[in-house]
Amino acid sequence: MDGIARFATGAPLWVWPLLVGLVFVGLKASKDRTTLTLPIYFLPLLGLLSLNAVNGLSVEPKVWVLFAATYWIGATFGFRFQSSVVLGRSGKSITLKGEWVTMLALMVIFWLNFVGGVFKAVSPDIYTSSGFHLVFAAIAGLVAGSFFGRALWVFRA
Repeated sequence: MDGIARFATGAPLWVWPLLVGLVFVGLKASKDRTTLTLPIYFLPLLGLLSLNAVNGLSVEPKVWVLFAATYWIGATFGFRFQSSVVLGRSGKSITLKGEWVTMLALMVIFWLNFVGGVFKAVSPDIYTSSGFHLVFAAIAGLVAGSFFGRALWVFRA
């Protein structure tokens, strides 16, 4: 239990309210709803969390190439996926089908950044390895790109 307590108390205090907020957004996305389109256009900003985390790795150019490639793949997936989520659009409002992909993506971004911080503190050798950078950048690119693709589909709808 001592390890769990250190794990929970070793993180900055702001991390836990952020997690609660992301879970709230994810749960809201799991229900059918009508919402304004404007907030959807800000979804790609969540990808900035991933971009910032990859930038903090002091990475080689190949890591940025991988991030860009997986961002494109994620955007393609997000664009295609969003077509199955949108039930209708009227003016500045959009009706969306409930889905769990948003929760998954939010949790991946949160935990990816959290795990990166843990490895940086606990195992700097792994954190600075090329393999870690490549895996981290690939996951970050996929998730960040998915938010961009989803917003792009709504914009075009």
